[in-house]
This record gives sequence, C-alpha cells and structure tokens, in this order.
Amino acid sequence: MTQDKTYPGGYDALLRRANLRREPLVFAEDESLPDLNTDLTALCTSITVAEPLTSESTFAKKRRDLQLELEGEPELCFLNSLTIATLRKNEFPPHAPELFQKIWREHSEFLLRRLPLRWLVSTITTFGDHGLTEAQRHVGRSMTMLFGMIKLYEFERLYSGYAPATAYDTASKINTRLPLDIPSYSLKGGGLDVALLTRLWKDAQQDPVIKPLANHLLNAINDDPNTLFRRLRNMADQRVQHLEENNKNPIPVPQRHVKRDPSAISWGIVATLNDDHDQAVRFVAHHVTLGADQIVLYADDPQDVPHELGLHPNVTVITCDETVISNDQRESLPLRNARKAYYFNKARRKLRLDWVAMLDVDEFLLPKVPVREILAKVPEDAAFLALSVVEQFADAPTLFRPPASAYDLPQEHHQELFPTFGSYVPDLVLGPSEGRLVVRGKLGNIRVGNFVVKYEKRAATNSYTLPDMIVAHCHSEDYPSFLAALPRRIAEGYTRRKPDGTNIKSVLDAVDYKSQNAELKAMFQEICSARPEVIEMLKSQGVLLEHNLDLDRKIDQFIADVTP
Repeated sequence: MTQDKTYPGGYDALLRRANLRREPLVFAEDESLPDLNTDLTALCTSITVAEPLTSESTFAKKRRDLQLELEGEPELCFLNSLTIATLRKNEFPPHAPELFQKIWREHSEFLLRRLPLRWLVSTITTFGDHGLTEAQRHVGRSMTMLFGMIKLYEFERLYSGYAPATAYDTASKINTRLPLDIPSYSLKGGGLDVALLTRLWKDAQQDPVIKPLANHLLNAINDDPNTLFRRLRNMADQRVQHLEENNKNPIPVPQRHVKRDPSAISWGIVATLNDDHDQAVRFVAHHVTLGADQIVLYADDPQDVPHELGLHPNVTVITCDETVISNDQRESLPLRNARKAYYFNKARRKLRLDWVAMLDVDEFLLPKVPVREILAKVPEDAAFLALSVVEQFADAPTLFRPPASAYDLPQEHHQELFPTFGSYVPDLVLGPSEGRLVVRGKLGNIRVGNFVVKYEKRAATNSYTLPDMIVAHCHSEDYPSFLAALPRRIAEGYTRRKPDGTNIKSVLDAVDYKSQNAELKAMFQEICSARPEVIEMLKSQGVLLEHNLDLDRKIDQFIADVTP
C-alpha cells in the first residue's frame, strides 16, 4: 500500500503520539527521589537489590523495573537511571534536574566505568533536555540525534543480509540520486563524517560536566568496528586500493636518463617571483650555495623585475611580457599558481637539465649531503620526486615542524595545544603540505602541475620520496611579515581544504583579516608561534627539525660573487 506521507497526519500527530510517553510518573504519598543531601559516594559501594512493590504507583513500578534491570550493580547506577526516567516526563520533582547534575558532576568517572552504553546514551539525552549550560543542551541534543540515527540505520541494515562489520563492495554502487536531492558523498575525498564528529568533539570540550561523557561516547563510535563510520572508512580504503591497482600510470624512464655519477648530473630550479624581492635574494643565494646549475626566475609582473639577480651566471630572470605569456593565456590562467605551472613547463623543456625542481621563493631545499649525490641514488624507475616539507616557526628561524599528518597527535592533545583554530587549519601549517616536485628534466609527454605530474593526461604514479632531502617552507618569519604578505596570499593561495570543506581562507574571512584585529593575531600565534608546549610535543614525537639556514652568510657570498 502506497502512502503519500511517511507519517500520515504530519507532525501534529507525531507530537500527540510522543506526548503519550511523557505522562508524569505518579508518586505515592511516601515516595520520592532521594534529596540533594544524599551521600552519593556511599551509593558507589552499595548494591542494587530488587525490592517488592510497596504501592501501585507508576513511580514504584518504574523503580521496580529498573531495580530488576540493574540488580547487582552499584546503587548509583540505579539512581542515575531512575532520575533519568523521572526527567523524561512532562512533570517531575523540582530537585530532579539538580540531582542529575550532581550525580554527573561528582561521579562521572565511576559511572563511565559501570554503565552500559544504552544508559550513557540516555544520560546524554537528558543533558539535552535538562542541561544547565548551552553547551550541555547543544551537545546533548546533537548526540541524541546522532545515536538515534545510528540505531535506525543500523537496524534497517540488518535486513540487507550483511553483518554489521561487513562493508559493501564499492563496485556495486548504483547510479541514482540520494533522497531529498542531497549531494552525493565521495568515498575518496568525502569529509562529512569527519565534520560531524569533530564538531561534536570540539563542542563537548566547552563544558567540564558533559565533556567526559561525550568524549567517552565519541570514542566508543571510533572504537566500534560495526558502525557506518568504520564501514565508510573501510570502503574508502577499498576504493583507494582499487584506484591504485587500476590507475597505475608510470612515466617511462629511458636508461640514458639515469645517471649514477654525481659529477655528471645537472640540476636546477624554476620559481615564480612575487613582490618580495628580499625573499628572492635569500632563495637564490641559498640554492647557488647548494650548487644549482641553473635557477630560472619568472617575474610574473613585467613592471616589477629584479634584474640584478640575473648578474650571477647561474641565474636567469625572465620578464613575463607578451613574448612569454600572451594576454589570452593570462586570462585563461587567472591564478598565479596556474601561471607558475605554465612557466615551469615552459622552462623545463628548454633547460635540458637532468633534474628540475619547482619551488616558491620562500622554499629552500635541505639536503643532508650534496644534492648531486642524492640524485645519483634515485631509483631508476622514479620519474619524479615528491619532497617532504617542513614549515618554519615564526620568531624561531631555526625551528621547523612537519604537517600534522606526518605524526600521531592524539585528539585530546590537539585540542589542548590548538583549541581555537586547530580544527580549521589543514595539517596545522599555513602552507601546502603536499610534496614539492623535482622532475627528471628530459622526459617527454609530461605536464607538471603544482603538486602533480601528468603523463598522457593522467596523473603519473612513479614518484619517489627522498629520505635525505626535504623542503623548508619559510612562510612568515614574524607577524608583520605575515600581515604584509596576507593580501597576496588571500588572492592567490590558502586554497587547501580539509575533508569538511574548510580552508585557511575561510578562517581568515571569519576573523575579518582586513581589520587586522586581535583574533587574527591570536590565530597566527596559535598556529605559527614556537610556543614551548608545542615545541615539547614535537620533540616527544621526534619530528622537530632544528636547522640554521645561515642565509646572511650566503647572501654576503652571493653579493660578492656578482659584484665586479
């Protein structure tokens, strides 16, 4: 039988149905909940015993049912359940909400150890209805919705014939729209699950009473292998594995391009200049010192060209006028990052070097040994390198940290160290966390993007990550330099998105970066400053890098080399 409505009668009928379950409990004359002076600690050690009915009141019957259910458990568990059952009704003793709060304010750790999950969910629901703070009510209601939908979905899924832990085969998806025209979810890059759970986690930290309970329940979701969330993660892994197995696209590397004699290897760098010419000088001086055979700098603004850098024989400065990039090409490549890739591909074809790196002028190669020795040991089937990146701390020029994805930071420590902005900044660094590319210079039929190499119009797969050379990203040496570069970066960068869709640009918009207010500075200090507690955490993880770029000495040497 087909119905136009899932619930005939609409929500008025649903409310009438729901209210039937909320009729107040009737207390006999001598019956009540314990008063607020009750010694709750004593109830932790006394055992629940099912007592005979002393009256026919609905309160007495409910008390008896709960005693039977929780017989043998500490009486505090029983009292928590009885208080919740009382508070679910439309009317209840005036002191019941405060008794509930007292139970969880004083004994949450004990109850989390003893109560089954069903009563913990009932408890979080009660916080939603009777919370003292907005955080308690918001988290309680949100998690009630979450666990309610988990129960409904997981119950219906039992009729699929699949065990709860069994993920669906990703090859069996049908092509149809989701109900209510909701946009589809992406197994490969979807972040709705992450957004839902992390928002709840963050909100729960705002109230000390509900925090232990909410964290416990969210961790239970994370630990259970039988939920939708775990199945989606498993399906995502299955999908990635399938794509990797079916989308291998290695670039052929001719044997003549493989050199094992370091002295025979040539290498260089292509970079696109911005308006920070001092940074360009540091960049060139550093890489000339490392032994780069050629450094090609594209001056994207033809009216702002630091020609003096080209005085060094290993440095070429190219003015990006119409002979380099036409007006039509500029219009089709409106973003500087897109033009950067265009310039790189244009230069790589002409340079004929063995290896060419694509870097920004605030990025510095950090090799442990001479670059040519490293390149001589690259596997012969590797067509390009993806170099790991570390980002410099502000006000601490010798200290660098990797993206957060490179180490294991527990969620509770993440919240403690980055409480306000950490949830919104991808990988806890302001710059891109993707590997920086160094490409074999003489390969044909390839095109290089900012973080991808394409072969025959598909992403190439035969990259290699070097263990002994990384890239140091010197994003902002201090707050004034961060502010100075902010308009350019807002216009041209900060586009990396977290799985939930947020990116640094959206955070800066939210804090009104144009006004340079205290909130903007707070974001910079939380994410970029070398705070002692962050440094200690990175040291304990073994990922803090201490390195002196020694740029002043390198600049002095560069100036001496180009001075007649």
